[in-house]
Amino acid sequence: MSYRQWLAQAKIRATALELEATAVEWLLLDLLGWTRVKLLSDGNQVMIEADAKRLDEGLARFLAGEPVQYITQQATFYGRDYYVDHRVLIPRPETEEVVLQFLKLCPSTGVIADVGTGSGVIALTIKQECPALEVWASDISLDALAVSRRNAQQLNVSINLIQGDVLAPFIERGIQLDGLISNPPYIAQTEMSEMGSDVIAHEPHLALFADQAGYGIYDQLLKGLPKVMKQGAPVVFEIGYQQGEALINMTKACYPHLHPQVLKDINGQPRVFYMIWNEAS
Repeated sequence: MSYRQWLAQAKIRATALELEATAVEWLLLDLLGWTRVKLLSDGNQVMIEADAKRLDEGLARFLAGEPVQYITQQATFYGRDYYVDHRVLIPRPETEEVVLQFLKLCPSTGVIADVGTGSGVIALTIKQECPALEVWASDISLDALAVSRRNAQQLNVSINLIQGDVLAPFIERGIQLDGLISNPPYIAQTEMSEMGSDVIAHEPHLALFADQAGYGIYDQLLKGLPKVMKQGAPVVFEIGYQQGEALINMTKACYPHLHPQVLKDINGQPRVFYMIWNEAS
């Protein structure tokens, strides 16, 4: 059997299970380290035994519902490849829009923080796009920080990684921020039934779910802002598509003088919460 024949049969099996057929091609390319050009040029060659074994094992995991990114241990974010595994969430395209908004607002120099960094893709992207920034990335999970550290080493990018809950590690160190970005856990436990079974079964629940109907981490972030933010510094959060209005109201209740706003993502869903921090006059 050739590589191309294997791919055609695998796509048929995926389609029969209502899985995304194009994901099978990503599986092949990433597991073998191939480009699409190589698939076009060498796809008709007879598969070697080691490749057949690797692909068959990966396909079995995919057909059982495991995300391709965990099988290949690779995900693309902002045009760059990152290591991922079950200790961290898989980066989503919508999060790229959150980063883009932050980059529009943040200064080119200064100190910024990514709270709840997970795989580190947000912090590492910002550092690569704005090398003069001093970037701090925190997470409550030591497992997640291990993945972040691996990605930083893999990309040869220098960021500061610290363990702790929400803003506590920054407050403890007296770190003052010129910008804050966070994609925290924001899903309520009651929303679990609305989520895909692959997400529930494979992605870390610590990074998905928050108390207070999904607003628990936002509440902690908002209440801690006066202790860490500098005047005129942007604050940007990724939010659930139903959370925009409530989060604006939460912010106004704490800081009536601020002007929080929400942007829609490419799918037309409210996704990016942002504001400029200023102390009340």
